[in-house]
Amino acid sequence: MKKIVTSVLLVLSGIQAFAQQDPQFSQQMFTRLSTNAGFAGASEYLCATVINRQQWVGFDGAPKTTLVTIDAPFKIGEQTIGVGATIIADKLGFEKTFFAKLAGAYRLNIGPGNLGVGLDLGLLNKAISGNFISIDQGDNLIPLASVSDNTMDLGFGAHYHIPGKLYAGISGVHLLAPKLANTSLQYLMARHWYVTAGYEYDINETLKVRPNFLLKTDAASTQLDVNANVLYNNMLWAGLSYRLQDAIVPLLGYQGTLANGKGNYRIGYSYDLTLSNIKQHSSGSHEIMLGFCYNITPPKKITRYKNPRFL
Repeated sequence: MKKIVTSVLLVLSGIQAFAQQDPQFSQQMFTRLSTNAGFAGASEYLCATVINRQQWVGFDGAPKTTLVTIDAPFKIGEQTIGVGATIIADKLGFEKTFFAKLAGAYRLNIGPGNLGVGLDLGLLNKAISGNFISIDQGDNLIPLASVSDNTMDLGFGAHYHIPGKLYAGISGVHLLAPKLANTSLQYLMARHWYVTAGYEYDINETLKVRPNFLLKTDAASTQLDVNANVLYNNMLWAGLSYRLQDAIVPLLGYQGTLANGKGNYRIGYSYDLTLSNIKQHSSGSHEIMLGFCYNITPPKKITRYKNPRFL
């Protein structure tokens, strides 16, 4: 029975269909580069983030996803350019998806914050293993042997943030609506659009509340994530997310400063309490996040000026 359900999920997830095909993350506030190229170089730090998500634990063929992002700002003359890279490895049943892309963002100071406008370009690979068990042997669109194909991918994003206060972004991925196709595989990637925003409010000297949201759509289906977490003493945070009609997600995390004071790190965990009918076959979803940032901004040169008039 579980193999049949897995087959249904695979068919519905993308064979000649348009649905939200990108993997989801409950700790999406820490993974903005993966969906918005304009986020690249948003801070003065070299930052790397790794997330591993085990979705629908206990479900045969459940999604398993690993995400790695890294980005940093660079000075070219007086202009700051953000550069970043994203790798995503996703497995759903007999289907495997691999993304690898590079992002570049033009950064501009506007008011109290900084705006990044960027593009990302990369490679998308889709593969289906040969041990796939089809529930419909007569459907020519369902491959019965191992198949794989690659295509180029393009994304765009704009991201504005005021450090320690707020951020907002809008972006699109798979803008070319790439098609992966050979004699036995027909897979269409829909364009995906993202809108996100977050705010940080000081309750007192030790508590900060940080609400945020992420709206994602492919014009066929739309999903909304709403989150609020409280940061204590700039170290510990706890929060709750609600993914519309899908899950309630508690989150916990810790962040600290490196001994030399030139960087920071964070560790986060979330657990999805599934609300959809999948909960009958699953015990929920686990997600672990590791982040690290290091200050690569060179120290400012101290210059002196001496004038005998001011001795």
